Amino acid sequence: MKRALASKRNYAVLLVLFLAWIVGYFDKVSINVAIIPITKELNLTPDKAGLILSSFFLSYAVMQLVGGYLADKFGSKKVLTGAIFTWSIFTGITGWANSFFGMIASRFMVGAGEGSFPTASSVTIANTFPKEQRARAKSVVQSGSSVGIAIGSIVIASLTASFGWRIMFYSLAVLGVLLAILVWFVLGASDQKQEGENERRANKVPVNMLLKTPLVWKLLVVYFFANFVFWGLQSWLPSYWVKVKGMSMVSMGAYSSIPAILGFISFLVSGWVLDKYMLGKEKYIIIGGAFLSAIFIYLMFNATSIPLAFTYLTLSNVFLNPISITVFIMPLKHMAKESVGTATGIINAGAQVGSILSPTVMGYLISSSGNNYNAAFMFLVFSCIVMLIAGLTINTKKSANEMGPDSPAIAD
Repeated sequence: MKRALASKRNYAVLLVLFLAWIVGYFDKVSINVAIIPITKELNLTPDKAGLILSSFFLSYAVMQLVGGYLADKFGSKKVLTGAIFTWSIFTGITGWANSFFGMIASRFMVGAGEGSFPTASSVTIANTFPKEQRARAKSVVQSGSSVGIAIGSIVIASLTASFGWRIMFYSLAVLGVLLAILVWFVLGASDQKQEGENERRANKVPVNMLLKTPLVWKLLVVYFFANFVFWGLQSWLPSYWVKVKGMSMVSMGAYSSIPAILGFISFLVSGWVLDKYMLGKEKYIIIGGAFLSAIFIYLMFNATSIPLAFTYLTLSNVFLNPISITVFIMPLKHMAKESVGTATGIINAGAQVGSILSPTVMGYLISSSGNNYNAAFMFLVFSCIVMLIAGLTINTKKSANEMGPDSPAIAD
């Protein structure tokens, strides 16, 4: 009976984290669609639009590390609920912004809210699920990004086209506040015991030792370039489809949901494969995913038709997503539970620099080449190649079963 109740509680936790990340990605991708009318209304150049897109990731990167540490120390309920509430409020404030600097400030605060979620959710998973189930649990949560992009691309584009970008942001704010309340009550039943336990062992998190672990830095490099590629595509593809390919905003949103739908499937499959077959062999998913992503991104921007271009984009997304889930799974599999939040925070905080730079660098490349997007997309291909090389350097010598209970990371 107790096992059945625990199982139901685990599924409830997983469901609410999944829903939270769907809404989080609504807020993340909303600016990528809204930047089209915002650019026109505020008379922005591509490089200024890129700065608005990048401002989110600056605070997002900082809060990865802070959020992970706080979740390890105080438990994830407070951190997750506060994160959702913060990003929702400032998403609503984005709808009131009337200037370039106002847009940057509001998006900066949205990033501050969202930055704590990935690391805090990893802490929840580490404390809720046994090691042999963590890859599947984390892949479900991560797959919320694909669902959020798939549904959000259509909903956000339709809301923006029908009611304007300001109403769209207000609507997302209301949805997020309601979700924060739900998360508080659901995690209240599952997180109560772990908070006290985490408080007692917080000072034992070996931050200095983690910073000396080669695996942490190698995963950071991989995820840096994965973020550069992913957010480069997410930030500038809506403008590319509308301005270069002549698509309407609604049709662009509908087409853009297709890669995300198949990306959702790739997340779930990756989690299952990682749990069942890839312990100690995770780097091969990174290597293969980077190689195939590079090929399909190149084919995408050289495609002669819109359906063919979206086919290649879909395939690149299918192989890019497993890289992301692999980076998040390796700390869950190979590091002590007490260090998961902090280790994931270190990796994600450094890697988010790629998210910060990507929209701005691509905006500069597009602007300096006379609004030619090919140079920017080619830079993403180069980033995939660097990711592949970084993946080749990973060497997981010990499985999780060989680690001692006090070891923060595998030998590498």
